[in-house]
Amino acid sequence: MSGEYSQPHSGVSAAKRHGEANSARAARGENGGRSSSLPVVALAAVTFLAAGPAAFASTLLFKADLSGGGEAPPNDSVGRGHVNAALDTETKTLTWTVTYSGVTGAPIGAHFHGPVSYIGLTSEENAPIQVGTPGSLASPFKGNSTIDDTQMKDLKDGRWYFNLHTPKFPAGEIRGPVVRQ
Repeated sequence: MSGEYSQPHSGVSAAKRHGEANSARAARGENGGRSSSLPVVALAAVTFLAAGPAAFASTLLFKADLSGGGEAPPNDSVGRGHVNAALDTETKTLTWTVTYSGVTGAPIGAHFHGPVSYIGLTSEENAPIQVGTPGSLASPFKGNSTIDDTQMKDLKDGRWYFNLHTPKFPAGEIRGPVVRQ
């Protein structure tokens, strides 16, 4: 064996030894500081991009707290109410549930009004009806309606209010701004 040099890994290439070492580390849960979540992130990005416009559709939630003091002009009603609403931005469908108590009589109307110049605060302004609430107005009542792009923008911008009309207060007994939750 004079002059011969013996390799400790007898013919095993360095690349193969490196691969075997990585496999052994992976089996023990070691990754040498490299992130194993890269394939997951890449898959999520591709899925998001493939979804197209549907990925941007969402449901926005709104609420309004109604009182006589919120009317324009304010009144002395002890009535109170609450509106929960949701807007599907893809279909432009507004759905709502209204509850109230303490009003002076059976409601003769209930509406979403707008736009007003204020954003999210009680205003002295009165505005046209944007969405009516047909059907029974006994508490609680629910409904839905499709709105247009201008209405959707005004609603999202906080420029709508909701009010409930009664015989004693035909212009509105209780009212409150419709704001995003």
